[in-house]
Amino acid sequence: MKKAIITGATSFIGVHLINVLLSNDYHVTAIVRPHSINADRIPIDKRITVIELDMSDIHQLVDKVQEKEYEVFYHLAWEGVRVPYRDDKLLQMSNYNNAIKAMEISVILNCKVFVGSGSQAEYGRCSGKITEDYIPQPTTEYGKAKLAAYRTLSSLSKINNIKFIWTRIFSVYGKYDYEKTLVMSALTKLSKNEDLQLTECKQMWDYVHVEDVANAMYMLGAYDCKDGIYNIASGNSKQLKDYVINMKKITGSSSKLDFGAIQYSTEGFVSFEPVITKLLSSIDWTCKVSFEEGITNLWKSFKL
Repeated sequence: MKKAIITGATSFIGVHLINVLLSNDYHVTAIVRPHSINADRIPIDKRITVIELDMSDIHQLVDKVQEKEYEVFYHLAWEGVRVPYRDDKLLQMSNYNNAIKAMEISVILNCKVFVGSGSQAEYGRCSGKITEDYIPQPTTEYGKAKLAAYRTLSSLSKINNIKFIWTRIFSVYGKYDYEKTLVMSALTKLSKNEDLQLTECKQMWDYVHVEDVANAMYMLGAYDCKDGIYNIASGNSKQLKDYVINMKKITGSSSKLDFGAIQYSTEGFVSFEPVITKLLSSIDWTCKVSFEEGITNLWKSFKL
């Protein structure tokens, strides 16, 4: 049986990645924060080994695992991804340091591949088509730390001869999404027929379902593809306003959509159209969950 390690195993993406790995006959070592309130998200399966460790103590993993050789190490753990913690410089620097420790441990455990989770925040204020070659100009401490982690990990991977994949993930939604994201907060109000106060929502956006993200991350770790950065998105960008209108249509809510009622955040007007040509040409992946299907499935949980 193939073996994988995942940090941030109870996270939004982590739980879905575990399910994909299990369906592909992997044994999963899931690193979980001690006393995690989300530990029950992890499925009960004899192929899963759960280890409670703070990322600051990740070096202890070597003594806690029996196996000393793994196919892939997925590093998803990252604190402070939401406002106001995105601009907490000390916290983001701690995340950076933990990412470096994670790769050091992956080398000791003879992992063949290290997959890190980056973010669209690395690109900063951007517009138009965004390929992996787009010059990153992050505006938040979160984006800066992610970019710094990518650069250092890339160097370390070459020194240690470990394959390194860095996924730059765009706007993900689905089960276990954070309740205050646009999708989740909008669905909450739509379920109550409450009016939505929104920005003009004129920026181009790309939503991708978490199951598709998990599949892409699995394949990038398991398939024979080149090292480097990979954008993960649906590849079907449209105005953010269109997504919101579509949600109202799907839900049949009587909520009023008040576009322009509020100002953009401190990050400003961010508009992008992620290009996923590299991803599509490297692995046999397609975006299987349409926005309509994904929202319909989420909506069922709101109506229970």
